[in-house]
Formats: sequence, C-alpha cells, structure tokens
Amino acid sequence: MKFWLCLIIAIVFVLILIKRAGILAFFATVKFTKGETAEAIRLFEKAAKIGKLPAGSKMTYGYILLREGETEKARAVLKEASMEAQKPDLKRQIKSIFALSVWKDGDLDSAIEMMEEVIGEFKISTVYQNLGLMYIVKGDKEKALKFNLEAYDYNPDDLVIADNLAESYALCGDEEKAKELYEAILEENPGFPEPYYNYGQLLAKEGDKERGVELIQKALEKRFSFLSVKTKEDVEKLLEQIKNDLL
Repeated sequence: MKFWLCLIIAIVFVLILIKRAGILAFFATVKFTKGETAEAIRLFEKAAKIGKLPAGSKMTYGYILLREGETEKARAVLKEASMEAQKPDLKRQIKSIFALSVWKDGDLDSAIEMMEEVIGEFKISTVYQNLGLMYIVKGDKEKALKFNLEAYDYNPDDLVIADNLAESYALCGDEEKAKELYEAILEENPGFPEPYYNYGQLLAKEGDKERGVELIQKALEKRFSFLSVKTKEDVEKLLEQIKNDLL
C-alpha cells in the first residue's frame, strides 16, 4: 500500500513538472481577467522559460502583450503560435489578433483586409467587435452600420458590439437610436471606457453638457489599453474642453 501511494505521488509530481508551463499559463490568464496585467505577463514569461506553451496560451500571451503596447514582442509570440497551431479555427483567431497589431502599426487597410478574410471563414464575437470598430475608424459610415447591425444580430448581448452599433448610428445621424442603445449598454455597467465617452460626447454636442461630463469622467475610471481608439489623455482633453464650455 505504501509503495503504491509513493508511486502515485511520484507520477503526479512528474505530470506537474511536464505540465507546469501550461499550469502557469492558466494562472496568468486568470490574473489577466482580474486586471492584474503585469502579474499575468510575469507568469507567462516564466511559463515560456520553463516549458513549451500550447499555441492557445501563446495566443493569449501575445494578445496581452499587444494590449500593453509591446507590439514587436507580441508579433513574435503570435507568429510562433500561428506556426504551432494545429486547428484551423485557432489559426484564424491568431490571425485576427495579429491584424490588430497591423492596425496599431498604422496600416488600417491591411488590418481590415486580414479581418475580412477571417470573418469570411470564422465568425466569433471578438472578430465582429474588432472589424466593426475598424470600419468606424476608417470612416466608412454606411459599411460600419451595415456590418455592426450584422454583428449585433449575431450577438446582441456583447457590449462591445452594441457600442460599435451605437457609434455607427450616431455617425450616420440617427442619434435617437444611438442614445437608446447607449442607455441599454450603460445599464450593464460595462468595464471599458468607450460607451461612456462616446455617449458623453454625443450628449454634450446636443447640449446636455452636465451629463456628458459625468459620463466622460466615468470613462476615465475604466481600463484603457494600447488597443483603445482614444488614449486616456485624449479623453481627459475632451473632458476639459466640455467643462470649459460650461463656464
């Protein structure tokens, strides 16, 4: 009995050693979801040193690096993940994240082309989120509205998709639909800044500057990243401009 117990413990210990990189990557992902980005990166770096990360974990690691503005390092990790990924859908997911790095490097058209290739074969909410936003940034209002309506039909519960649609309505001059959707989004207390400053800016333009200021101030409490369309500094400047108009 004692021999078998020792054997089981030894086997478990060996399995932990073999899988330790994957275990660390799991905890790194948990840290990231809690907003502990620096700790997530530290754990991913440690995991990469002690063992071979699965392609899916490398994809997550690359995405986190990209959010933090470490573009070159993110690209290197994502390229490795793409070469090692066995499943076509995982390769497409990695490609969609790589497209974000292309966008942030200043080549929006190529990023859109890559995203369109992905969405043609593989429809998931994150691709709808990012391509819908890219159409908005590009300034193609009608295409953005059409695509974001499709995205909203695909997943009406996704708050990023809903924000993209609300912004598309506003850009196309349908402020009432935009406001109705923004109100529904804010009821869910989203953890990202875009709906707050987008809606705040819309209200301020319509004359409701006090509520606009309130919403934009709330946006500044949320988590910005390298992938945000506006930086925290941009939003602070916007807030200052609207406050000055109130004087």
